[in-house]
This record gives sequence, structure tokens and C-alpha cells, in this order.
Amino acid sequence: MRASFRTLSGGLYRSLASRVGFFVFAATLTSALAVATTSAFAVRAFLRSKLEDRIPEAAVSARDRLELWFTQRALEVEIFSHSAIVENGLSRLARGSEQTRSADRADVEQYLRYVREDLPTYAAIFALAADGRELASVGEREGLEPSLARRLADIREAEISEVLITSSGARVQIVSAPVKGERGADPATLHAILPFEALHKQLVAAATENGGRLALFEAHGALVASSLAADVPPPRMTPGLAASATGEVVEYSAPDGVRVVASAMPFPRLGWRIVFEGDYGSTFAPIASILRRTVGLNLGIVLVLAGLAFAAARSMLRPLHELSSCAARLRDGESGVVLPVVTSQDEVGILTRSFGEMVDSLTRANEALEQLAITDGLTKIHNHRFFQDRLPDAIRRCEGAGEPLALVLIDIDDFKALNERHGHAGGDAVLEQLACVLAAQAREHDLLARYGGEEFVLLAPSADLPTAVALAEKLRLAVQRHAFRVSALAERIDVTISVGVATYQGDQLRLFADADRALYAAKHAGKDCVMAAPDA
Repeated sequence: MRASFRTLSGGLYRSLASRVGFFVFAATLTSALAVATTSAFAVRAFLRSKLEDRIPEAAVSARDRLELWFTQRALEVEIFSHSAIVENGLSRLARGSEQTRSADRADVEQYLRYVREDLPTYAAIFALAADGRELASVGEREGLEPSLARRLADIREAEISEVLITSSGARVQIVSAPVKGERGADPATLHAILPFEALHKQLVAAATENGGRLALFEAHGALVASSLAADVPPPRMTPGLAASATGEVVEYSAPDGVRVVASAMPFPRLGWRIVFEGDYGSTFAPIASILRRTVGLNLGIVLVLAGLAFAAARSMLRPLHELSSCAARLRDGESGVVLPVVTSQDEVGILTRSFGEMVDSLTRANEALEQLAITDGLTKIHNHRFFQDRLPDAIRRCEGAGEPLALVLIDIDDFKALNERHGHAGGDAVLEQLACVLAAQAREHDLLARYGGEEFVLLAPSADLPTAVALAEKLRLAVQRHAFRVSALAERIDVTISVGVATYQGDQLRLFADADRALYAAKHAGKDCVMAAPDA
């Protein structure tokens, strides 16, 4: 019997395939279930840890996106309220006679129509006197309750209302800003109606971007809005989620029956809470599948003897070889590397897909770095490098189309004195606010960039000299009227700019030289003015 065993053992170890088959048989027989169970728990723990990072991060990302969107809306209305047409017209409307009000109202409403054409997000724009009387209105809207009109007329800074229900049942928000009159008085307020659909679209976009769904709740738990379609049961603030700490991940069943993992974040601007929900099933359900496939694979290898075990080992090594080859090509800086397509749920499939996700993350990081390289870190508009890269393309387009091209150089007057008086932090605050004012006044196809220090540049395609001068004057007036402040509670700082304008005459160097001479002439002429190049 011993001789027979030795003969059998010698036969098993005669070839590499036999040895592989024997060891696979022996190892898998004892460890199949243990490895499968350990792998399942490890994957679950890994996914859970990633989930506890991703879900709160997604909620923060959605909150920041929504906060930025509301901030932009408030800034828009505040900028419109500082228009000279609005300030002067509403001041006269608030105190003028019936004979003069008609013309002033027509001027103000015509300006508001232009604003609404540029910003179709708003359903209507209207102005109220300090006593709640309506002074001007454009767009379609329903009448205001007297108490709401008085409250809106009493605002003293830009703000956004909670969601309001109109008499027809429509849901809206109102973006408001005070209008400064003579000697700093507030003769009126300006208001823009933001339809509920606009908020819903923002929630849908943020939810899509983060791969989940979003809902907004009031402090007492009532639903404000969600990213779900109208035919899906609305979310509700579950007791566990309502009592959870900020950023804590909670599991529960949503009203539509979907098992979700969620995290809640405060939204201080309107006293809301923003809830991000991720699909529990899509995250954890594959674990059972991985477990079944792993057990089946191991038991199958136990039943398949030496030859098939060796073939399976060679088959499993091939994707690893391809993956290592792709990794080496990526290490050498080769672009366009295509990873092997692996659909299996085993370790090789997980490794290949994880490596692909890392490559995608690296690509996105490089794209983000590229964006940072062309953006000014302080003002968040384009920087000098981006402007210089795009200028030759703009020149080629204007030459090919036979259209004019204008260059507008902008310099802050007495910026050094401003820095000395308010400190560099105050100077930075002025630069940030100035960039916002210029961006709001520039045309959609204009290229605005920070050229360096306190100097900005605007490239205006299809603009001849009169058009460019008018645009420059519009920028100058907007800056002159804007209330610059180094902080929210600080006093207003009067800031002016000098502007030089030139048009392209066939020579890029001459274009800059002409604009620079014009800017110098504006400074020499007393500042706070627009000058065009003499021979442009």
C-alpha cells in the first residue's frame, strides 16, 4: 500500500501542471469558504469606509453648489439695483408727482425688460416703495399679500426668501435688494421672482453630478424640494436622519421602497437641511454576487484536476500581464492607453477596474490642474497666460471673417494708495469685487482676464471702435457706481478705473501698444475716464 502511495505521489509531482493542480485542489479544499467569507467582509468594510467618506462629501458638494447658485442670484439683483436708471428712476417715482411718474416708470421698466431678456431665469422683476406700493414691474406675476409686500419693502440688504406659495398654487422664491437713493436713503427695493423649477433644476444637476439624489427640508422636517421626478414619492426626513449629526451616514428605506444610505448637512442661508441619498443596493448588493462567484470558482477548481487547474491559472495570469503592461506604458508617459476589458467579479476584475478608476481620477486631476493654470487664484477669472494663449486664435478668426476686434485695458486708479489705506487684504477684496462687476457687464462672447496686479484686459470680438468705447464706458460707470467694501460691515470705498481702447490694425504688438497709449492718456487726463487710441 505504501508503494502504491509513493507511485501515486510520484505521478502527481511529475509535471508542473500536476503539481499546480494538486496544490490548487488541496488549498482550495480547505480555504474556499474562509477566503470567500473574508473577502466579502473585507470588500464590505472597504466599501463602507469609502461610502462614509463619499456620501458626506457629496452632500457638502451639493450644498456648496446650491450656496454658490443662490449667491449669484443675490449678487445679480444687487448689481441691477445699483444701476443709475433704477436708482434715479425709483427715487423720482417714490416722491414725484403723478405727471412725472409715467415717464420714469417707463424708463425703469424698459431697463428691467432688458435685464430679464438677459436673465430669463426670473419670471418677473418688480420694485416696491418703502410703504409697499408697487413702483414698476415687468413679467408675469400674481399680486402680493399686503403683509408680504410690506416685509419685502422693508429689506435693508440683498436676501432670498423662503419658498412661497402664490394664490394659484405656484411655488416661487423672491430675490431682493435695496435701492439706494439720494444721500444713501432707501427709497425703494428691487425684487426678482425665481420660479421653483429653477431650484429643482439645480438639485437635479447636483444630484446627477454626485451620482445620487437630493432633497431640501425645512428646520421642522417639511420637504422643500427634491431632485426626483413628480411621479416619484417625495422623500421624507426620517427620525434617524433628523437626529443624526452633521456628516453622519444613516441607512433607511426611502418612500419609493429604495434602500438608501444618506447624510444631512445644514444649509444656513435659508435655515434648511440638505440631504444626499445614495443607492444602498448598487453599493452593497454586488457583495453577495462576489461571494457566490468566488465560492463557485474555488469549488470548480477543486473538481477540475491538474490540466484544467493549470489552464485556469494561466488564464488568470493573462489579464495581470496585460494590466502590468498598461501600467508600464502609463509610467513611461504614454497617452491613450486602453485597459483590458474585464467583466469578471474576481480579484483580477476588481483590480483592473480599480486601476481604471485610478487612471480616470488621475485624468480628472490633470484636467483640474490645467483649469487652475488658466484661472487667476484671487479673482477666479482667466489669467494672463490664458489670455495670451487665446489672443492669436481671436485674431485669426477676426481676420478670416473680416470683422473688427477691440482690446480694452483697465487699470484701477490710485490702487497703491488704496492698499496703503486699507491693507493688502482690502486691496484683494476690491480686486475680487471688481472682477465680478466687470464680468457682469461684459458681453457673453467677450474674453475678460486679469492681466497683472490691478490691471485687467477685455478682448471684444466683432466690436469696432465706437462699440468698444461704449462698452468701456459701461464698465467704467458700473465700477463707479458699485459699493466696494473690504468687509461686510465696512464703509463703502469709492473705486474708479481708467480705460484705454484700441482696435486691431493687422499687428498684434501694435494693438497692445495702442491700447496702452490710450490707457496712459486716460491716466494723464485725470483718471476715471475712457480714452481711445488716437490712430485706431
